[in-house]
Amino acid sequence: MANYTVNLSRAPKGHEIPPLLADVGAWIGNQSHGTLGWFDALAAEPVPKEWNPEKADRLHRDAFAFLQLPDGSLLALVNPGADAPWAVALVGSEGEARTVANSLEEFLALWAQGETEVSDLDDEEGASGRKALAAWLKAKKVRAPKAKDFDFAAWLDGDAVPPASAPPATVHTFVPTAVMKKLGPKVQQLAGLMGRRADDPEVIAYVTGVLGKKVPASTSENTDSVNVEAAKHGVEIVFSHDILNDAFLPIPKTAKTFIPYVSSAWVRSKVGEDVLGVPWKVKAEAEITKLLGPPTGRSAAFADEDALTVAYWDFALDTAEHVWLTLEFDESLSVTLAVDGGGALERYPDVTTGLFIGYAATRGLLDTSRFPAHRALLEAVATRKAKGSEFVKQALPRGLWDNHLREAPGLRELAWRWFHNMNGLWITADLKKTFGKRAGPFGHDAPKLDDDTWDAVDKAAPLLDKRFAAWLAK
Repeated sequence: MANYTVNLSRAPKGHEIPPLLADVGAWIGNQSHGTLGWFDALAAEPVPKEWNPEKADRLHRDAFAFLQLPDGSLLALVNPGADAPWAVALVGSEGEARTVANSLEEFLALWAQGETEVSDLDDEEGASGRKALAAWLKAKKVRAPKAKDFDFAAWLDGDAVPPASAPPATVHTFVPTAVMKKLGPKVQQLAGLMGRRADDPEVIAYVTGVLGKKVPASTSENTDSVNVEAAKHGVEIVFSHDILNDAFLPIPKTAKTFIPYVSSAWVRSKVGEDVLGVPWKVKAEAEITKLLGPPTGRSAAFADEDALTVAYWDFALDTAEHVWLTLEFDESLSVTLAVDGGGALERYPDVTTGLFIGYAATRGLLDTSRFPAHRALLEAVATRKAKGSEFVKQALPRGLWDNHLREAPGLRELAWRWFHNMNGLWITADLKKTFGKRAGPFGHDAPKLDDDTWDAVDKAAPLLDKRFAAWLAK
């Protein structure tokens, strides 16, 4: 098998190859491809201008790429300034920007442990090579220097002050339910972190002290969630600023980054304790029913399936019902903790969203209790005295969610498919059929619709009535 390709003979203009990178590069060049994970080359090159044209000058001045991943992503060395060591950051092929390590030394140590959070480097097949890397680091006496946590996304944004219009961060008081108190100490501790900010001292203490991992410094529109997996502890946590729950507004850190919340977590058998007395090796739904009672409901295994084959048991863990525990059984047990949130039907509303709101308001499809601050406006739309787009502008600043619709069997599932082009259903196709089509802003066909007037709603109504016939108000 061929060895890794290494080209560190010259740094991009204005930079120098760190001696440690040159040394480890020489060693990696003698290792067989695949033994240290999957990457195309270890080579110094500028970060491509196309990755972020607005920040290209800063990236060329203060950073350069040194490792190329199979999906086109890069790892880069970044100069944080203030005499801090150069950090390692992910320059993702889909626009992701996050810190991997606070120094090159720390990155190499994480690589040797299989804990870079870069899947191609942490691949199980690279275990033998990582063991050899650990031995090399030990022989060279490489140790990570003390350094403050570096936030690459915020650094890239270059704005350390949140926008003046940023909403104040709400502090949520967690009042546990009786079910919460029945959980084992490990799961109960994790559940108590749901909905807390990433900079909360308790969150930091748990992630760094108990799990031995790093807390994500921020999230962004390109990277709206970050997973922290601690397989040895049976825990995988999701951090996100984008919880579709009105009680958890996004908290800006800079103009384009956010302080995330602990939004959900998977709990697995290695956590070392049962959940509500249900054994991890349970083999049948009846065994769980005997312990917990009948399932709360049943769901499809996948969003495009109709058969409700997965039994689930839901339990509120706080009295405000913001945090939930869910046990599912589909041949095996799965356990999740999560902050209650909706699913995005349309994140960036346009004229078609306004038309749908106008239609839905007149047909009784919306959950009116969700809009106490806009009750009068919703009534005006329902009586055709205001347009749906007016309601969207004032009441849906974060888009239309599935739980903005009534909780009626099958309604939200059909709406999800309709908005996401699944199972032969698609709002865009229906509206093109009704209004005709034209070239859209991104090169695809779009409905020929400029305004969600009531004449437009009436024109679309016959077709929409067929789609939503089972849920129309009588």
